[in-house]
Amino acid sequence: MSMKKFAFKKTALYILVAILVAFLIAMALVVYIPAFTAYADGEEGVAVQRCVRLVPKDLENNEYAGSSGVAVRDFNTDEILFYLPESYYLSNVEEVHGRFKGQSIDYYTFNYMGFYFNMENMSPYIDYEYNLHVEEVITFKADEDLYPNVTLRLVDNGETVWLDSQTVLTNDFTIKFVGFGVPTEEGEKIEDYFFVSATKDAETKFTTLPKSLFVNSNVPYQERAQLEREEILARKASEPKAGDLVPNTSKVLRVILIVGICIPAVLIMLLLFKPTKDGRKKTVAKERTRDEFDYDERRDYRRDDRDYRDDRDRRDDRRDDRYDDRRDARDYRDDRRYDDRPRDDRRY
Repeated sequence: MSMKKFAFKKTALYILVAILVAFLIAMALVVYIPAFTAYADGEEGVAVQRCVRLVPKDLENNEYAGSSGVAVRDFNTDEILFYLPESYYLSNVEEVHGRFKGQSIDYYTFNYMGFYFNMENMSPYIDYEYNLHVEEVITFKADEDLYPNVTLRLVDNGETVWLDSQTVLTNDFTIKFVGFGVPTEEGEKIEDYFFVSATKDAETKFTTLPKSLFVNSNVPYQERAQLEREEILARKASEPKAGDLVPNTSKVLRVILIVGICIPAVLIMLLLFKPTKDGRKKTVAKERTRDEFDYDERRDYRRDDRDYRDDRDRRDDRRDDRYDDRRDARDYRDDRRYDDRPRDDRRY
């Protein structure tokens, strides 16, 4: 191979490799830039200090939010008012060390749905035993709800629902979900009861009612937790299955990736292992260093069978000559052995 051809193939190889690398980088940018942009957009918002997140238990398997297990109590009666839903946030959480009925107690005060100041005849608090982890600063989007904003409607079955001993609850009230209520019967779950607020004519009252009294009573996750759940499900769905070479991509993108990788690879293989027209001359040229003659491309180095046969005949003739010489020597010794002349007359 001449130096010019070798340099050309080497340059072509570098060009193909560069094209392949550029193609792969372009595909990576197409896939990852939108995800990065979406993440960056979510950072805009306002800072809310001293928040506590009620961590969800099982985002993957639970479609809706359940009870976090954290109970809100009434400071005056020490009874449980409701249980906070998982995935939501408490703001303005403060640790308090005080005395109640002559005893030293530790508890948390907090702000939740604005009810810290609005619950009449109630002083809600959270027991210190829950050991809430306070995060100093959390950034939220301007339109993001920290608390559940679930509006409920009563089932229209003709049943009378009492808000208190004097007030009948109807759909004329604005009914909001606040938390999960305390079961009234043994064996029932916390999620079977709702602690709700009912507002009408600027007056708000609270009560605990069975979940079955309301239409579409599923409690959604807080917005961030819902996004986390969707990411978990999408990641699980995108796990490679049998024959799935590029997970979580469209068929068109898969075809482009496969073609973009295979074509340069085939071209590189052709350049590296391209067969020659006369393999015999190439072999002789490669073995030139082991031979002591100058290689001539115009000369045919194939063996001449006729010359080989002539050499073999000449070797056979030489063997015949040696045989005749040995036979003559034997005959001469025989002549000496049977000489009939007297010993004195013999000459040596």
